[in-house]
Amino acid sequence: MPMPVDRSAGRNTLTSVRSRLASALLLGTAIVLPWSPGVADPLPPLDYMTLDFGDNQTFLTGIRGDNIVGNYVVPGTTATGGLLYDSATGTWSPFPYATPDGVNYPGADTASPYGPSFGSPGGILRVVGSYKAKGGTVDLGYLYDGAAAPGKELTTLVYPDPDVLFTILHSNFGNTAVGNYDTGPLTGNAFIYDIPTGAFTTNNKLGAISTTAYGVWGDKIAGGYGDFGPDGEPGFEHGYIYDRTTDTWKTYDHPGALVTHFEGITGAGRTGEYNLIADWVGIDGMHGSVLHVDADGNETWIPIEVPGASSTSVNSIHQNKVIGVYTDADGVHGFIVEVPGIYNPIHNLGTLKTVAPGAAAISAGVGDDVVNDGVIRAKGIKSVGVASDTYGVIYNNGLIAARGAGGAAVDMGGDFGTLLNSGILQARAGAVALRATGNAFGTAVVNTGLIDGRVKVKAGPDARFENSGVMGVFRKGVGVRHVVSGTYAQTEEGALALRVAGRRNDMLKVDGAARLGGTVAPLIRRGDLKNRYKLVTASDEITGTFDELDAIGLPRFLSASLDYSDTKVVLDLKAQFAKQKDLDRNQHAVAGGLDDAFNEGGGIDDGLNVALFDIAGSPADALDMLSGEVYASEQSVLINEALFGRKALLDRIRQAGGGGGATGSDLALGYADAPAGNAPPFPGTQTASPDPALWAQGLGSWSDIDGGKNAEDVSSSFGGILGGVDYRVNDWLVGLAWGYSQSNTDIDGLSSSARADTGTIAAYAGTTMGAWSLRAGASYGLNFIDSNRTVSFAGFKNNVKADYRAGTTQVFGEIGYQAMVQGIELEPFANLAWVHLQTESFKESGGAGALDGSSGSSDVGYTTIGFRAARDYGLPNGQILTPRVSVAWQAAFGDLTPTAVLALAGTQGANFTVAGAPLAANTALIDAGFDLGVGGNAKVGLSYLGQFSSSDSNNAVWGSFTKAF
Repeated sequence: MPMPVDRSAGRNTLTSVRSRLASALLLGTAIVLPWSPGVADPLPPLDYMTLDFGDNQTFLTGIRGDNIVGNYVVPGTTATGGLLYDSATGTWSPFPYATPDGVNYPGADTASPYGPSFGSPGGILRVVGSYKAKGGTVDLGYLYDGAAAPGKELTTLVYPDPDVLFTILHSNFGNTAVGNYDTGPLTGNAFIYDIPTGAFTTNNKLGAISTTAYGVWGDKIAGGYGDFGPDGEPGFEHGYIYDRTTDTWKTYDHPGALVTHFEGITGAGRTGEYNLIADWVGIDGMHGSVLHVDADGNETWIPIEVPGASSTSVNSIHQNKVIGVYTDADGVHGFIVEVPGIYNPIHNLGTLKTVAPGAAAISAGVGDDVVNDGVIRAKGIKSVGVASDTYGVIYNNGLIAARGAGGAAVDMGGDFGTLLNSGILQARAGAVALRATGNAFGTAVVNTGLIDGRVKVKAGPDARFENSGVMGVFRKGVGVRHVVSGTYAQTEEGALALRVAGRRNDMLKVDGAARLGGTVAPLIRRGDLKNRYKLVTASDEITGTFDELDAIGLPRFLSASLDYSDTKVVLDLKAQFAKQKDLDRNQHAVAGGLDDAFNEGGGIDDGLNVALFDIAGSPADALDMLSGEVYASEQSVLINEALFGRKALLDRIRQAGGGGGATGSDLALGYADAPAGNAPPFPGTQTASPDPALWAQGLGSWSDIDGGKNAEDVSSSFGGILGGVDYRVNDWLVGLAWGYSQSNTDIDGLSSSARADTGTIAAYAGTTMGAWSLRAGASYGLNFIDSNRTVSFAGFKNNVKADYRAGTTQVFGEIGYQAMVQGIELEPFANLAWVHLQTESFKESGGAGALDGSSGSSDVGYTTIGFRAARDYGLPNGQILTPRVSVAWQAAFGDLTPTAVLALAGTQGANFTVAGAPLAANTALIDAGFDLGVGGNAKVGLSYLGQFSSSDSNNAVWGSFTKAF
């Protein structure tokens, strides 16, 4: 094989023997032929295509599928650099790695890849070859494995013998690589290398002077061996096929050849058929040929001669494609040519289908290849589109679909079968798109198309799966588990689509190692989402990361990220309701609680989860409905209503004369003269006797509280009765009171309401010191509260309720100064009150929108300054009518904006705090009414109280009745 550069790295010592024989023929040296040259039948002209790397001298050395490897002469040197050509895209790449010197092998002076497998460099591609280390003089073999652990893709291989000079690998298939090593001149040795174990085995033909191994396919190894001449000198070389299964050798010689050497072998598409390429030397020089061997062992030799070339050498073959090199006046060139008639797979161009249970539309035997360029449908129960066997290769460029339960689009069996999918594999529920189980071992899959359906490849630790296309399940449903044993390698072109919905998701389980790249695409489906989904697991290790996360259908209230460990990849979903724009305080608080519940707590309840993540627009309305704001606003209502108790007790003290007589003293109750030291009574005022007096007041009110910027408006109504008994103790009036009231609160904007039934007990006292009056009291109200909420927004409706208790404690005091002006009793006054509200915890019931509430307390203080005026009028019937009026300004301080600490029911660590409608800081109080003495030591009264501020209004009306005994 005449070459313009030193190619000893590719041919070892035995190649030198072949070159010497060829040179002798070219120089006319007399050599005795053992046979007469054969005559080949004429063939139609073949269409040769030159394939050069730019303008460089180019050598093509190996082909498998779309992969072609070779080398080129680095410009300005005699070194060669490795190349990989992708015939699908028409692109050249440095191989295995680009280096600044162009050799493309780290630390090498020259390098050449020889035999590729299927796959891509980032996937499961394996390539064998040789290189010379920097400053080295011998060739070292190497194995490149794209699916090896990162940093370990390249392995230097040297036959383990101290006398070895050259080690060169030429071809690989499955777990086997073959090549040659030399221990001295004319001592070529063939070896078999077991890739998983790293074991070398010499494989020389018995009796041969030298043996080479250049090709392997299945259990067949091809190469050449040299005989000894009559005097023990090297003789002629013969091609051979070695059957590893039967441990038998078969010799092949091209008709008329002095030297025949097989450069490669591949399956011819059917059981027992093979295609080999051979360089052979005849009396007229070197030639290249294809040998087709059929199942009966018949040989067909087809010449490969590039027109116009001075020499042609063939180097590798796959299917019917032959590659090699030729020389002409311009130098050395690579070429590729297709040879018709030598590749005969099972080929589908139309539409096939099977409906028979357990049947296969195409059933391939050992070594049978299948090429699908059409449509294949398996519709029956357990039926299969394509079934393959040992060493078979399936090339799918069309559609293979399975519909029947238990069926498969592709079912791979036997040892080291291969699937190359550039089309579509599809399976409905109950079927699988790809299955390699049972007796399957070492299965190899390269997906550059679409796999739509479950993948189940359980073919032992040496199975290899490359995803350089799209793989997933795209029908409805969720929960499919893809299983791949051995190594799963996803390249930068690959995409893994996994459905995610509710508490389940699709996942990929690798019983071995996973090498990750490309895209992972979670397909987010409607459901009760959780915050973590395990997407990928590997029993051995996971290396690399996905280049891109493309969460399809991800609600805009969620963010997605990936969490990697040594053995798993987890999808982390994070709720981000609180990151939405234009939320008010309560909405933001609820949003934060939802985020915490989803991200860190026990999750958002089913049903509610679905509806929330289905919201198309702003979540503000939903957040309002979920807020439980009524529990905060109810505090404002209860604190506000405490005013009525204070007023009733203070009014009673004044009426009884315990704190002066202004605005309605008991004029008609027949009290005795005032004790010594009291100020003169006002007109009509009578002093009280030590006998007890009973009194009662009934009242009703209607209130509105402005919710402000962050809460909804509140309306409430109040009704109740308060009564008591009091009597004189020295200068003091002391008394006890009790009562019952009911208030009803409505927040129409939130479809929320509350009813509070309250029992009250109180104590009070009053006295006068000259014109000064002192009045004080304390009360405690036990509130029984029933709440009801309708939580309703798009896609969700819940009616929830709660029963809980609260306690309202207040302490108050008042000082007044009494004066009489033209018969009108006037009293400037000031009072101070403190109200403490304590609420108990509660649990709502009724559905996913239910909340839990924490206990809490609020403290509000009031200062009030105003004056009162009253006058007694005697009526003709002897009764006394006392009209009265009071105007005051009330200032509030403390917890004016009540809050409630809430959480989604049953969810830990997801609390949020909402604020209710605020209490007014400054309020005008207007009190007007009259009292009427009706005789018999009895008096009735009617009052109106108006409470007004910029945000609140309260209108109350109540009547009173007092009876002295």
